Amino acid sequence: MHTVKTAFSTPILIRDWDEATEVNRRLTAIILEKEAREPAMKRSNIGSWDSKKDLFNWPQPEIALLKQWVVAGIREITQTATKGKLDPEPEDMLAHAWANVSRADSYRKIHNHEACTWSGVYYVKSKLVKERSVSSGNIEFLDPRMQCITTELPGCNVGGRVRVVPKAGRLVIFPNWLLHYVNPVEDDSLRICIAFNVKLETRTVKRRAGTMYPLGQAAPVSVDAPVIGAHSSSVVVSLDDD
Repeated sequence: MHTVKTAFSTPILIRDWDEATEVNRRLTAIILEKEAREPAMKRSNIGSWDSKKDLFNWPQPEIALLKQWVVAGIREITQTATKGKLDPEPEDMLAHAWANVSRADSYRKIHNHEACTWSGVYYVKSKLVKERSVSSGNIEFLDPRMQCITTELPGCNVGGRVRVVPKAGRLVIFPNWLLHYVNPVEDDSLRICIAFNVKLETRTVKRRAGTMYPLGQAAPVSVDAPVIGAHSSSVVVSLDDD
């Protein structure tokens, strides 16, 4: 047998919605109106405005349509990552989302997202000037295999970065743990996007959760059951011990 196997690959979905022009026009107005009324939330954003994480609860029909697009994207990347073994329903997806408005010189620091299954971003408006740098406003993902930075292999992206250019109507979904950042937006450019996190509550997770209890509220112990810790001793072994 002779083969070259690719191991530890990281899926990133990039999907463009061509019919998003009118939806994005309405989303732009909705988000800018929110920005004018509500203070910015502080996360990894520098110089830009973030909304609260309640965007998926906003009442506008454009938000409802966006949720459908996110569901479609989550199903696609999940099926790809599991080789068709898992096709989650919308009812299995717990999610929150927030809007971001970025103008001149704003950017996002290197970060990943909180504990969930998938994270993503949908670009509502991307009017980016590229005069000073072609990277203006781009999102960039870092190779999660940190030891790869010491590897020298011309023509190979090992240890490199994956760059995605913001484009109105573009949906990007990736694993929550994948480190990424956003380059500074240049000049008087404007970039509006919606970020989100999705946690899959699969049947396996629900089944396992049904057999587990909080340690402070464990299942009742039988009277005849041995008491853990009674007449026992323990030892902590250091990795430096012989």
